[in-house]
Amino acid sequence: MKRVFISRFLPLVVAMLLGVVSSWAQVSFNVNAPSPVEKGERFRVEFTVDAEPDHGSFVSPSFEGFDVIAGPATSIGQSVQFINGKQSSSYTCTYTYTIKAVESGKFIIDRATIEVDGKQYSTKPLSVEVIDAGSNTSGSASGGNAGGSNNTLSPRRSGDGVLLRWVLSDNEVYKGETVRASLMLYYYDELGDIADLDMGPFENFWSQDLPVQSTISRDHYNGRVYNTYKLRECLLSPQGTGELALPEVSLKAIVLVPLEPSSYDIFFGSRYDEEIRTVRTKPTAVTVKEFPSGAPASFKGAVGDFSISYDLPDGDININSADEVSVTISGEGNLNFITAPEFTLPKSFELYDTKIEEKIQNMNNGVRGSITYRYPFVARAAGDFDISPIEFSYFDPSTGRYETLSTEPIKLTIVDDGSGAAVQGGGGGAIGYGDAKVLDKDIHYIFTEKLVDEERSTLLFSSTYWTVIIVCVIAFVAIFIIMRQRIRANHNIVARRMKRADKVAIQRLRLANKYMKEGNRHAFYEETLRAMWGYISDKFNIPVANLTKETIREELAQRGVSSDDAENFCQIISRADEAQYAPTTDGDMSGVYMDAIDAISKIESVVKQ
Repeated sequence: MKRVFISRFLPLVVAMLLGVVSSWAQVSFNVNAPSPVEKGERFRVEFTVDAEPDHGSFVSPSFEGFDVIAGPATSIGQSVQFINGKQSSSYTCTYTYTIKAVESGKFIIDRATIEVDGKQYSTKPLSVEVIDAGSNTSGSASGGNAGGSNNTLSPRRSGDGVLLRWVLSDNEVYKGETVRASLMLYYYDELGDIADLDMGPFENFWSQDLPVQSTISRDHYNGRVYNTYKLRECLLSPQGTGELALPEVSLKAIVLVPLEPSSYDIFFGSRYDEEIRTVRTKPTAVTVKEFPSGAPASFKGAVGDFSISYDLPDGDININSADEVSVTISGEGNLNFITAPEFTLPKSFELYDTKIEEKIQNMNNGVRGSITYRYPFVARAAGDFDISPIEFSYFDPSTGRYETLSTEPIKLTIVDDGSGAAVQGGGGGAIGYGDAKVLDKDIHYIFTEKLVDEERSTLLFSSTYWTVIIVCVIAFVAIFIIMRQRIRANHNIVARRMKRADKVAIQRLRLANKYMKEGNRHAFYEETLRAMWGYISDKFNIPVANLTKETIREELAQRGVSSDDAENFCQIISRADEAQYAPTTDGDMSGVYMDAIDAISKIESVVKQ
């Protein structure tokens, strides 16, 4: 009877429990639309709920300020996954409207409501900015609503449909002040791909790359609304003054221009024509101002906003014992370039090399962190000493003024513990902190007792002398033989590497092909570059650290490889390098893979070891 009860009712109980658990799950109901949009532009507004809604419970907003062209169109997505033996499922229901912006200004898409299992949910109000197509408005790199770039439907114009520009966080700064520079691709035509990214070095700037998220956003620039894609972002710190130019950047963009509508479009969809356009950044410069006059003596070029803290020795210090004073500079600014504040001690102290500990992070809005300076010393005389405060001055660009931070006056009490006379450091050179710590232990005091002379033996004529000479000769011969064997072995290793260079490169390309099939774009290009650089390094016995594209061209020319094949080899390296900073397709990876194999084969057919 118990078995019958369990077999009949246990599945029902489990189903009820699962229903209760699912009802506890958090339901998400969101709205998505592009912003900004142009006046007269058609675009999509999507309302998405991640649970099965009650039938007919969706209530749309009024869309005040817009014309509703079509909608709502309902689409449902379901998926089931098994991960580590566990089943998980997802469900989405999307209601899509096509609307048209009829007036310029800022408009609010009101809340939409929906019910799931009898409980009502609503979206948050969404702001959409509508601008006149001809307004002269300068945009920023921030963009609008994420994910809205694919929701625009209006036909686009050709011409300046693709732009490349530097976007700066500030166009006018002081020397040493941090600037965030973003390399942005602006486009409103459909973009197929980008290639041949060419960018020079930053001159007169310290630069540090920031991680870039490969997302598309919306922005308006020169009276038009563009999709934007961030190619590169970095922090810059100008090292000079005046008009400092950023490097010119160029690339080739493959643009998909829609053709005239045709009756076949109803069966095959819209048709596009591919155009290759070369775009370049316009001359962009940062105006760098010199520091104002009246800088304090302790100012050494620090720019930003900082604070100071310090740590002094605890209690009395024994004579000839090592100790330290530490100062920490914290804040935001050009921490990479500040120097240690001056710390002066009386002549009876020995001050050793300053130890520096850095904890610095490169943030989107600048460099932030702290630097600790440790000043190790050894006191050579007893007494009470008043040390001048340690000062640190910096320039605050937000106020345009110099600020000076300082410790309190430092008081050190040195006591004689009766260990004896003071020890004098020898050599006059810099001594590390570790040496200072053991200085009072590893040097003994001057011996003042009478020395006793020992009899000198006639070493020249002793058997010990000749034994040492014979042993040295034997050791020299043995070392000479061992070194010759090592030289021969190294030569054989180099020859073997040169002979197997193509096989090793092909093995690496096979691994790259595996990554390509898995869709791991970053690992594919990384392994391809390793194969290309490694092949030249092994084939011609050149360390990878010494390789450049120019040295590759020169080496291949000396080996009889044609200039076209050498240039093609370098171009493949450039394509793989650039692909790590740009969106690519599987076709691009396949092309790079086949070209890499072909390039190595051509060189191998000419250069034979």
